[in-house]
Amino acid sequence: MLRFIFIRILGGIATLFVIVTLSFFLMRFAPGSPFDEDRKLPPQVEANKWMWYGMGEELIAPKDGKIASLGQDPEGRPLIQGADYNEDLVLATLTPADGSSAIDILMPRSGKLVSLGVQVGDTVEEGARLAVVPKAMMIQYLDTLLNYARGNFGRTISSDGEREVWENIALALPVSLELGFWSLLLAMILGVSAGLFAGLKQNTWGDYAVMSVSMFGISVPTIVSGPVFIAIFLLGMPELGLRLGEWETVQDRFLPVLTLSLVYVASFARLTRGGMLEIIHSDYIRTARAKGVPETQVVTRHALKGAILPTVSYLGPAAARIITGSVVVEMVFNLPGLATYFIQPALARDYPMVLGVVVLYSVLLIVMNLIVDIAYTFLDPRVKYD
Repeated sequence: MLRFIFIRILGGIATLFVIVTLSFFLMRFAPGSPFDEDRKLPPQVEANKWMWYGMGEELIAPKDGKIASLGQDPEGRPLIQGADYNEDLVLATLTPADGSSAIDILMPRSGKLVSLGVQVGDTVEEGARLAVVPKAMMIQYLDTLLNYARGNFGRTISSDGEREVWENIALALPVSLELGFWSLLLAMILGVSAGLFAGLKQNTWGDYAVMSVSMFGISVPTIVSGPVFIAIFLLGMPELGLRLGEWETVQDRFLPVLTLSLVYVASFARLTRGGMLEIIHSDYIRTARAKGVPETQVVTRHALKGAILPTVSYLGPAAARIITGSVVVEMVFNLPGLATYFIQPALARDYPMVLGVVVLYSVLLIVMNLIVDIAYTFLDPRVKYD
Protein backbone atom coordinates (compact mmCIF):
# COMPACT_ATOMS: atom_id res chain seq x y z
CA MET A 1 0.00 0.00 0.00
CA LEU A 2 2.78 2.46 0.90
CA ARG A 3 4.53 1.69 -2.37
CA PHE A 4 1.30 2.33 -4.26
CA ILE A 5 0.75 5.66 -2.45
CA PHE A 6 4.34 6.71 -3.16
CA ILE A 7 3.99 5.88 -6.87
CA ARG A 8 0.68 7.75 -7.07
CA ILE A 9 2.21 10.81 -5.39
CA LEU A 10 5.04 10.80 -7.93
CA GLY A 11 2.48 10.45 -10.72
CA GLY A 12 0.49 13.32 -9.23
CA ILE A 13 3.58 15.55 -9.17
CA ALA A 14 4.29 14.70 -12.82
CA THR A 15 0.67 15.46 -13.74
CA LEU A 16 0.83 18.76 -11.88
CA PHE A 17 4.03 19.65 -13.73
CA VAL A 18 2.34 19.05 -17.09
CA ILE A 19 -0.72 21.11 -16.08
CA VAL A 20 1.41 24.04 -14.90
CA THR A 21 3.49 23.90 -18.08
CA LEU A 22 0.48 23.84 -20.41
CA SER A 23 -1.33 26.57 -18.45
CA PHE A 24 1.75 28.80 -18.40
CA PHE A 25 2.35 28.69 -22.14
CA LEU A 26 -1.36 28.93 -23.05
CA MET A 27 -1.61 32.15 -21.07
CA ARG A 28 1.62 33.57 -22.44
CA PHE A 29 0.73 32.84 -26.07
CA ALA A 30 -2.73 34.40 -25.73
CA PRO A 31 -2.97 37.86 -27.36
CA GLY A 32 -2.25 40.85 -25.14
CA SER A 33 -0.36 41.29 -21.89
CA PRO A 34 -1.32 42.10 -18.29
CA PHE A 35 -0.26 45.70 -18.80
CA ASP A 36 -2.40 46.49 -21.85
CA GLU A 37 -4.85 49.19 -20.76
CA ASP A 38 -7.25 51.59 -22.42
CA ARG A 39 -5.19 54.45 -21.03
CA LYS A 40 -1.58 53.81 -22.02
CA LEU A 41 0.83 53.77 -19.10
CA PRO A 42 3.98 55.90 -19.20
CA PRO A 43 6.88 53.74 -20.45
CA GLN A 44 8.77 54.02 -17.17
CA VAL A 45 5.73 52.91 -15.16
CA GLU A 46 5.11 49.96 -17.47
CA ALA A 47 8.79 49.04 -17.27
CA ASN A 48 8.65 49.05 -13.48
CA LYS A 49 5.62 46.75 -13.58
CA TRP A 50 7.38 44.27 -15.85
CA MET A 51 10.32 44.24 -13.43
CA TRP A 52 8.13 44.06 -10.30
CA TYR A 53 6.38 40.90 -11.49
CA GLY A 54 9.59 39.25 -12.65
CA MET A 55 8.57 39.29 -16.30
CA GLY A 56 11.10 41.84 -17.56
CA GLU A 57 14.86 42.27 -17.61
CA GLU A 58 17.04 45.36 -17.66
CA LEU A 59 19.60 46.24 -20.28
CA ILE A 60 22.29 48.08 -18.32
CA ALA A 61 25.30 50.18 -19.14
CA PRO A 62 28.47 48.08 -18.93
CA LYS A 63 30.66 51.15 -18.22
CA ASP A 64 30.48 54.84 -17.45
CA GLY A 65 30.08 56.78 -20.66
CA LYS A 66 27.86 58.66 -23.06
CA ILE A 67 25.12 57.43 -25.41
CA ALA A 68 26.61 58.03 -28.87
CA SER A 69 23.63 56.74 -30.85
CA LEU A 70 20.44 54.77 -30.57
CA GLY A 71 19.57 51.71 -32.61
CA GLN A 72 17.32 51.38 -35.62
CA ASP A 73 14.87 48.78 -36.84
CA PRO A 74 15.65 46.65 -39.94
CA GLU A 75 14.22 49.42 -42.15
CA GLY A 76 16.44 52.11 -40.66
CA ARG A 77 13.79 53.76 -38.48
CA PRO A 78 14.41 54.65 -34.81
CA LEU A 79 13.38 52.08 -32.21
CA ILE A 80 10.02 52.86 -30.60
CA GLN A 81 9.00 52.17 -27.02
CA GLY A 82 6.29 49.52 -26.87
CA ALA A 83 7.01 48.17 -30.36
CA ASP A 84 7.66 44.50 -31.12
CA TYR A 85 11.02 43.51 -32.56
CA ASN A 86 11.78 39.88 -33.27
CA GLU A 87 15.37 40.33 -34.39
CA ASP A 88 18.69 40.91 -32.63
CA LEU A 89 19.12 44.68 -32.88
CA VAL A 90 21.55 47.23 -31.48
CA LEU A 91 19.73 49.14 -28.76
CA ALA A 92 22.35 51.85 -28.32
CA THR A 93 26.04 52.59 -28.80
CA LEU A 94 27.95 53.67 -25.69
CA THR A 95 31.17 55.69 -25.78
CA PRO A 96 33.04 54.72 -22.55
CA ALA A 97 34.37 57.52 -20.38
CA ASP A 98 37.78 55.79 -20.15
CA GLY A 99 38.39 56.32 -23.87
CA SER A 100 38.10 52.66 -24.86
CA SER A 101 36.28 51.47 -27.99
CA ALA A 102 32.59 52.14 -28.41
CA ILE A 103 30.28 49.38 -27.12
CA ASP A 104 27.12 48.20 -28.82
CA ILE A 105 24.36 47.24 -26.34
CA LEU A 106 22.32 44.51 -28.02
CA MET A 107 18.59 44.07 -27.52
CA PRO A 108 17.67 40.37 -27.20
CA ARG A 109 15.10 38.82 -29.50
CA SER A 110 12.41 39.11 -26.82
CA GLY A 111 9.64 40.53 -28.96
CA LYS A 112 9.06 43.94 -27.36
CA LEU A 113 10.90 47.07 -26.30
CA VAL A 114 8.99 47.97 -23.13
CA SER A 115 10.95 51.08 -22.23
CA LEU A 116 13.90 53.02 -23.64
CA GLY A 117 15.07 55.36 -20.90
CA VAL A 118 17.96 57.18 -22.57
CA GLN A 119 18.54 59.60 -25.44
CA VAL A 120 21.52 60.41 -27.61
CA GLY A 121 24.02 62.46 -25.64
CA ASP A 122 22.93 61.22 -22.18
CA THR A 123 25.73 60.47 -19.74
CA VAL A 124 25.21 57.20 -17.89
CA GLU A 125 26.98 55.38 -15.08
CA GLU A 126 27.97 51.75 -15.05
CA GLY A 127 24.97 49.60 -14.12
CA ALA A 128 22.39 52.25 -15.05
CA ARG A 129 19.18 51.05 -16.69
CA LEU A 130 19.10 51.81 -20.39
CA ALA A 131 15.97 49.88 -21.32
CA VAL A 132 13.59 47.15 -20.20
CA VAL A 133 12.55 44.21 -22.36
CA PRO A 134 10.47 41.10 -21.53
CA LYS A 135 12.41 38.12 -20.29
CA ALA A 136 12.71 35.23 -22.68
CA MET A 137 9.70 32.91 -22.40
CA MET A 138 11.75 29.96 -21.15
CA ILE A 139 13.41 32.12 -18.47
CA GLN A 140 9.98 33.24 -17.23
CA TYR A 141 8.84 29.61 -17.25
CA LEU A 142 11.85 28.37 -15.26
CA ASP A 143 11.46 31.25 -12.79
CA THR A 144 7.81 30.29 -12.29
CA LEU A 145 8.68 26.64 -11.63
CA LEU A 146 11.38 27.65 -9.17
CA ASN A 147 9.06 30.01 -7.31
CA TYR A 148 6.33 27.35 -7.14
CA ALA A 149 8.81 24.82 -5.78
CA ARG A 150 9.59 27.33 -3.02
CA GLY A 151 5.89 27.86 -2.31
CA ASN A 152 5.98 31.40 -3.70
CA PHE A 153 2.96 31.97 -5.97
CA GLY A 154 3.63 35.64 -6.49
CA ARG A 155 1.50 38.76 -6.27
CA THR A 156 -1.66 39.44 -8.21
CA ILE A 157 -1.36 41.87 -11.09
CA SER A 158 -4.99 42.98 -10.68
CA SER A 159 -4.16 44.42 -7.24
CA ASP A 160 -1.05 46.21 -8.55
CA GLY A 161 1.05 43.84 -6.50
CA GLU A 162 -0.55 44.72 -3.16
CA ARG A 163 -1.95 41.21 -2.50
CA GLU A 164 -0.42 37.77 -2.59
CA VAL A 165 -2.11 35.09 -4.69
CA TRP A 166 -2.66 32.95 -1.60
CA GLU A 167 -4.32 35.83 0.24
CA ASN A 168 -7.08 35.90 -2.37
CA ILE A 169 -7.35 32.11 -2.39
CA ALA A 170 -7.60 32.03 1.41
CA LEU A 171 -10.56 34.43 1.24
CA ALA A 172 -12.45 32.62 -1.49
CA LEU A 173 -11.59 28.94 -0.97
CA PRO A 174 -13.76 28.41 2.16
CA VAL A 175 -16.87 29.51 0.23
CA SER A 176 -16.11 27.20 -2.72
CA LEU A 177 -15.26 24.28 -0.42
CA GLU A 178 -18.43 24.69 1.61
CA LEU A 179 -20.54 24.98 -1.53
CA GLY A 180 -18.87 21.86 -2.91
CA PHE A 181 -19.21 19.92 0.35
CA TRP A 182 -22.95 20.52 0.79
CA SER A 183 -23.60 19.91 -2.90
CA LEU A 184 -21.67 16.63 -2.86
CA LEU A 185 -23.38 15.50 0.34
CA LEU A 186 -26.83 16.29 -1.04
CA ALA A 187 -25.98 14.58 -4.34
CA MET A 188 -24.79 11.44 -2.55
CA ILE A 189 -27.78 11.19 -0.22
CA LEU A 190 -30.40 11.75 -2.91
CA GLY A 191 -28.54 10.01 -5.73
CA VAL A 192 -27.57 6.84 -3.85
CA SER A 193 -31.04 6.53 -2.32
CA ALA A 194 -32.74 6.97 -5.69
CA GLY A 195 -30.31 4.55 -7.36
CA LEU A 196 -30.87 1.85 -4.75
CA PHE A 197 -34.62 2.25 -5.08
CA ALA A 198 -34.45 2.03 -8.87
CA GLY A 199 -32.17 -1.01 -8.73
CA LEU A 200 -34.47 -2.88 -6.35
CA LYS A 201 -37.54 -1.91 -8.39
CA GLN A 202 -36.11 -2.77 -11.80
CA ASN A 203 -38.46 -2.27 -14.77
CA THR A 204 -41.22 -0.74 -12.64
CA TRP A 205 -42.70 2.73 -12.79
CA GLY A 206 -40.46 3.75 -9.88
CA ASP A 207 -37.39 2.67 -11.85
CA TYR A 208 -38.54 4.51 -14.95
CA ALA A 209 -39.30 7.68 -12.97
CA VAL A 210 -35.86 7.73 -11.32
CA MET A 211 -34.07 7.20 -14.62
CA SER A 212 -36.16 9.86 -16.35
CA VAL A 213 -35.32 12.42 -13.69
CA SER A 214 -31.67 11.35 -13.88
CA MET A 215 -31.55 11.91 -17.63
CA PHE A 216 -33.10 15.34 -17.13
CA GLY A 217 -30.55 16.23 -14.43
CA ILE A 218 -27.60 15.15 -16.56
CA SER A 219 -28.89 16.96 -19.64
CA VAL A 220 -29.50 20.38 -18.08
CA PRO A 221 -26.28 22.35 -17.38
CA THR A 222 -25.94 24.47 -14.27
CA ILE A 223 -25.77 27.65 -16.34
CA VAL A 224 -29.37 26.91 -17.38
CA SER A 225 -30.77 25.43 -14.16
CA GLY A 226 -29.34 28.26 -12.02
CA PRO A 227 -31.29 31.11 -13.66
CA VAL A 228 -34.40 28.89 -13.78
CA PHE A 229 -34.21 28.32 -10.01
CA ILE A 230 -33.65 32.05 -9.48
CA ALA A 231 -36.78 32.82 -11.49
CA ILE A 232 -38.87 30.21 -9.66
CA PHE A 233 -37.74 30.55 -6.05
CA LEU A 234 -36.21 34.01 -5.75
CA LEU A 235 -38.40 36.05 -8.07
CA GLY A 236 -41.52 33.91 -8.01
CA MET A 237 -41.55 33.24 -4.25
CA PRO A 238 -40.14 36.35 -2.51
CA GLU A 239 -41.80 35.26 0.75
CA LEU A 240 -39.11 32.55 1.12
CA GLY A 241 -36.56 35.26 1.91
CA LEU A 242 -33.90 33.95 -0.48
CA ARG A 243 -31.11 36.36 -1.42
CA LEU A 244 -28.71 36.61 -4.34
CA GLY A 245 -25.00 37.27 -3.84
CA GLU A 246 -24.98 36.46 -0.11
CA TRP A 247 -23.36 33.58 1.81
CA GLU A 248 -24.43 33.98 5.42
CA THR A 249 -27.61 32.05 6.18
CA VAL A 250 -29.04 28.63 5.30
CA GLN A 251 -31.41 30.33 2.86
CA ASP A 252 -28.45 31.88 1.04
CA ARG A 253 -26.98 28.42 0.48
CA PHE A 254 -30.17 26.70 -0.66
CA LEU A 255 -30.31 27.66 -4.36
CA PRO A 256 -26.56 27.40 -5.14
CA VAL A 257 -26.30 23.98 -3.44
CA LEU A 258 -29.43 22.71 -5.19
CA THR A 259 -28.20 23.93 -8.58
CA LEU A 260 -24.71 22.46 -8.25
CA SER A 261 -25.87 19.11 -6.88
CA LEU A 262 -28.54 18.44 -9.51
CA VAL A 263 -26.22 17.00 -12.16
CA TYR A 264 -24.42 14.83 -9.63
CA VAL A 265 -27.64 13.51 -8.08
CA ALA A 266 -28.45 12.10 -11.50
CA SER A 267 -24.97 10.61 -11.98
CA PHE A 268 -24.92 8.98 -8.55
CA ALA A 269 -28.40 7.55 -9.13
CA ARG A 270 -27.45 5.95 -12.45
CA LEU A 271 -24.19 4.50 -11.11
CA THR A 272 -25.82 3.13 -7.95
CA ARG A 273 -28.66 1.58 -9.94
CA GLY A 274 -26.17 -0.14 -12.25
CA GLY A 275 -24.15 -1.42 -9.31
CA MET A 276 -27.25 -2.73 -7.54
CA LEU A 277 -28.49 -4.54 -10.67
CA GLU A 278 -25.11 -6.26 -11.02
CA ILE A 279 -24.87 -7.29 -7.36
CA ILE A 280 -28.50 -8.25 -6.71
CA HIS A 281 -28.29 -11.10 -9.24
CA SER A 282 -24.94 -12.47 -8.06
CA ASP A 283 -24.49 -15.93 -6.53
CA TYR A 284 -23.81 -14.88 -2.95
CA ILE A 285 -27.04 -12.82 -2.88
CA ARG A 286 -28.99 -15.88 -4.08
CA THR A 287 -27.28 -17.94 -1.36
CA ALA A 288 -28.23 -15.42 1.33
CA ARG A 289 -31.84 -15.45 0.20
CA ALA A 290 -31.86 -19.26 0.06
CA LYS A 291 -30.73 -19.34 3.69
CA GLY A 292 -33.76 -17.27 4.64
CA VAL A 293 -31.95 -14.03 5.39
CA PRO A 294 -34.53 -11.20 5.55
CA GLU A 295 -34.59 -9.03 2.43
CA THR A 296 -33.68 -5.95 4.43
CA GLN A 297 -30.47 -7.59 5.66
CA VAL A 298 -29.71 -8.92 2.19
CA VAL A 299 -29.74 -5.38 0.88
CA THR A 300 -28.05 -3.58 3.76
CA ARG A 301 -25.45 -6.17 4.80
CA HIS A 302 -24.61 -7.90 1.54
CA ALA A 303 -25.70 -5.93 -1.52
CA LEU A 304 -25.18 -2.35 -0.43
CA LYS A 305 -21.39 -2.40 -0.17
CA GLY A 306 -20.95 -3.85 -3.64
CA ALA A 307 -23.64 -1.67 -5.17
CA ILE A 308 -21.95 1.59 -4.18
CA LEU A 309 -18.50 0.61 -5.53
CA PRO A 310 -19.11 2.37 -8.87
CA THR A 311 -20.27 5.40 -6.91
CA VAL A 312 -17.11 5.42 -4.80
CA SER A 313 -14.89 5.23 -7.89
CA TYR A 314 -16.77 8.24 -9.26
CA LEU A 315 -16.58 10.13 -5.97
CA GLY A 316 -13.03 11.45 -6.41
CA PRO A 317 -13.51 13.04 -9.84
CA ALA A 318 -16.99 14.18 -8.81
CA ALA A 319 -15.66 15.98 -5.73
CA ALA A 320 -13.04 17.80 -7.77
CA ARG A 321 -15.50 18.54 -10.57
CA ILE A 322 -18.02 19.92 -8.11
CA ILE A 323 -15.43 22.38 -6.81
CA THR A 324 -14.28 23.35 -10.31
CA GLY A 325 -17.86 23.37 -11.57
CA SER A 326 -18.80 25.72 -8.78
CA VAL A 327 -17.19 28.51 -10.84
CA VAL A 328 -20.30 28.69 -13.04
CA VAL A 329 -22.68 28.52 -10.07
CA GLU A 330 -20.72 31.19 -8.20
CA MET A 331 -20.92 33.49 -11.20
CA VAL A 332 -24.66 32.88 -11.66
CA PHE A 333 -25.43 33.51 -7.97
CA ASN A 334 -22.70 36.16 -7.54
CA LEU A 335 -21.00 34.32 -4.67
CA PRO A 336 -17.62 35.39 -3.19
CA GLY A 337 -15.90 32.13 -4.14
CA LEU A 338 -12.94 31.19 -6.32
CA ALA A 339 -14.77 32.29 -9.46
CA THR A 340 -14.15 35.86 -8.32
CA TYR A 341 -10.41 35.27 -8.64
CA PHE A 342 -10.53 33.12 -11.75
CA ILE A 343 -12.84 34.57 -14.40
CA GLN A 344 -11.96 38.26 -14.14
CA PRO A 345 -8.21 37.67 -13.64
CA ALA A 346 -8.24 35.45 -16.73
CA LEU A 347 -9.80 38.25 -18.77
CA ALA A 348 -7.32 40.74 -17.31
CA ARG A 349 -4.33 38.43 -18.03
CA ASP A 350 -3.50 38.23 -14.31
CA TYR A 351 -1.07 35.36 -14.86
CA PRO A 352 -0.10 34.64 -11.21
CA MET A 353 -3.71 34.59 -9.99
CA VAL A 354 -5.01 32.35 -12.77
CA LEU A 355 -2.11 29.93 -12.49
CA GLY A 356 -2.53 29.77 -8.71
CA VAL A 357 -6.21 28.78 -9.04
CA VAL A 358 -5.38 26.22 -11.74
CA VAL A 359 -2.76 24.63 -9.48
CA LEU A 360 -5.23 24.56 -6.59
CA TYR A 361 -7.90 22.82 -8.67
CA SER A 362 -5.32 20.34 -9.99
CA VAL A 363 -4.07 19.45 -6.52
CA LEU A 364 -7.65 18.91 -5.31
CA LEU A 365 -8.35 16.56 -8.21
CA ILE A 366 -5.16 14.55 -7.68
CA VAL A 367 -5.66 14.25 -3.92
CA MET A 368 -9.32 13.25 -4.20
CA ASN A 369 -8.49 10.52 -6.72
CA LEU A 370 -5.79 9.17 -4.40
CA ILE A 371 -8.20 9.10 -1.45
CA VAL A 372 -10.78 7.23 -3.52
CA ASP A 373 -8.23 4.61 -4.62
CA ILE A 374 -7.29 3.98 -0.99
CA ALA A 375 -10.93 3.83 0.12
CA TYR A 376 -11.66 1.31 -2.64
CA THR A 377 -9.49 -1.31 -0.92
CA PHE A 378 -11.63 -1.13 2.24
CA LEU A 379 -14.88 -1.56 0.34
CA ASP A 380 -13.75 -4.33 -2.02
CA PRO A 381 -11.40 -6.97 -0.49
CA ARG A 382 -10.60 -8.24 -3.99
CA VAL A 383 -8.70 -5.02 -4.76
CA LYS A 384 -5.10 -5.11 -3.58
CA TYR A 385 -2.29 -2.65 -4.24
CA ASP A 386 1.11 -4.29 -3.99
